[in-house]
Amino acid sequence: MECSNMKSREDLLKEARAVVPEMTIQEVKDYLEKGENPILLDVRGFDEWEMGHLKDAVHISRGNLESEVEARLSYKGREMIVYCAGGVRSLLAGQRLKDLGYERVISMDGGYDAWEEAGLPVEHPPAPEEDLDLSNPDLLASEIEHLEALVKKRKDQLSKALETQT
Repeated sequence: MECSNMKSREDLLKEARAVVPEMTIQEVKDYLEKGENPILLDVRGFDEWEMGHLKDAVHISRGNLESEVEARLSYKGREMIVYCAGGVRSLLAGQRLKDLGYERVISMDGGYDAWEEAGLPVEHPPAPEEDLDLSNPDLLASEIEHLEALVKKRKDQLSKALETQT
């Protein structure tokens, strides 16, 4: 039996766009360079955050937004630019933030991936300085896999950059 009030993904995005303005990565870059100081909220997963993020961004994954945001970002009148990898999660998160009373929420269209592809500045968390712990081989294998993915991503970016220069 089909429910008549079911919404499609596109319906949800259309509703979100009606209440959450979007800025392109270039507009965000220009805005920050003018000296504006909005909260930059990264709603990607922690594994994505670890691969890099915008300078001074606050990380609250989309899955934890409702349970963490009010404790961590209590001032609801400050401007907030929300981003994810491509601009969908941030748009939906922006709508939820509006529902929670945050007044000045903007979603970054194109997200972190477009920001990074454009060669705009990003930060990477420092590598852990702990000693190698061989007592947990699964954890070590996971860390190695993560680092290999990061190296592959950087090599791909370098290849693209070199291709555009020739």
